[in-house]
Amino acid sequence: MRWLLIALLAFLTSAPASADSWELPSRQTYLSSNKAVRLIVEPRAIDNQFSYFDDKVKGREPAGQRAGDNRRSAYGTLERRVGGAWVKLWDATLRNEVAPVSALVSNDGAHVVTFDNWHSVGFGDNVVVIYSADGAVVRSFRLDDLLPADYIRALPRSVSSLWWHGEHRFSPDGRQLLLAIVVPNDEISAFDPRETIDMAVDLNTGALASPSGATWDRARARATQVARDRDAAEAARKAAFVGPLSAPVSNDEAAWHTYMVEAFFRLNMDGQQVVPDAIVLRAPTERDYEESEGWVRDALRRVDEPEVVMPAAPAAADRLVTVVRQVARDLAPDALKGVRIYLALPAAPAAAIRAALNRSGADLTVIDLAAAIPQRPERLRREAPMMGGSSALRRADAERSASTAEASSREDIDALEEAADMLEAEAEAAAEALQAPSTPDPR
Repeated sequence: MRWLLIALLAFLTSAPASADSWELPSRQTYLSSNKAVRLIVEPRAIDNQFSYFDDKVKGREPAGQRAGDNRRSAYGTLERRVGGAWVKLWDATLRNEVAPVSALVSNDGAHVVTFDNWHSVGFGDNVVVIYSADGAVVRSFRLDDLLPADYIRALPRSVSSLWWHGEHRFSPDGRQLLLAIVVPNDEISAFDPRETIDMAVDLNTGALASPSGATWDRARARATQVARDRDAAEAARKAAFVGPLSAPVSNDEAAWHTYMVEAFFRLNMDGQQVVPDAIVLRAPTERDYEESEGWVRDALRRVDEPEVVMPAAPAAADRLVTVVRQVARDLAPDALKGVRIYLALPAAPAAAIRAALNRSGADLTVIDLAAAIPQRPERLRREAPMMGGSSALRRADAERSASTAEASSREDIDALEEAADMLEAEAEAAAEALQAPSTPDPR
């Protein structure tokens, strides 16, 4: 459905994260480059992704555990090929809660290295784990053991993961692990090919040899700039969420989509359960105008059975009136009963469309484009804690439980105002930071 794609697009463009999906973990075999040694990984069995995440949210461990499976982590078996058979070298419980995402096996079987954790690349205590010839852990790394905070913030990310690396490998002499660290670049997504720089780790001791030189200096400088830009963009997004919403001043289609969806969420208590079909009728002179006109006709004919339709036509309001009138002539009485239509239009064309749909049964609302739409307090209360304004809201909740209903109302308002001030202050600070000289972490 087109409206669902629009909703997904709005989500993806609202934050620097890409969508991703993970299949349930399964048994995996990792071969050494000479095919003489292999690591077999048996993941901890989980019922499904939903039960895993539901348990995580509710603090139940082991999350998503399948009935009858008592393991608390993945299990590994290292084998060497001898003649036509595989002979076990060691087997041991691995550090990963469910399963590693990938692994390297040395040709002589002296070392195994696992990388990342299922469904959370770059997160957790076992992003890199080195095992010795008997299966003992040489060293385990978190990502912040390898990289400074500003570098990590600049890495490409998806909803679940930080995509911090390329193709790791062993050094030619087999003594070092060469981690392929991604060089941050705000122009790439989580899944684009990435430039990398090597970071060496001694396989016998786990000692880390941090990269240095001009190439690493350039990577650090780029990471610092990307992190600052992202911080500024996130702070601006927070401030926009808190502040009044104004209609776009241009005809930019993406800006109008974003405006209409956000307007719907601000105007409706059920805005989190219903996704509006936001449609922008393009200018008739545009090459793909006919496609956008088809969207309007399909929405009014309920091709995808939308619950909410939000048409706008910043460059062609009169043309939108004509299209709606043409469709309305063929609609049976009450054909749009139960459909809510929000008109993001000036008063005159909105009135004309209201008249054309008078017999359709649709519930029409005209959005005043000249008036900014304030954020709903209950939406701010629900979402501000995820955006940085949590401390003030927590204090208000604690105070509210020990106060009267009348005092609670005042405290609630004060808390919301304080949260809004905090988020707006972040935006101002980020803007000032962009003007400051770059001072990266010396690590």
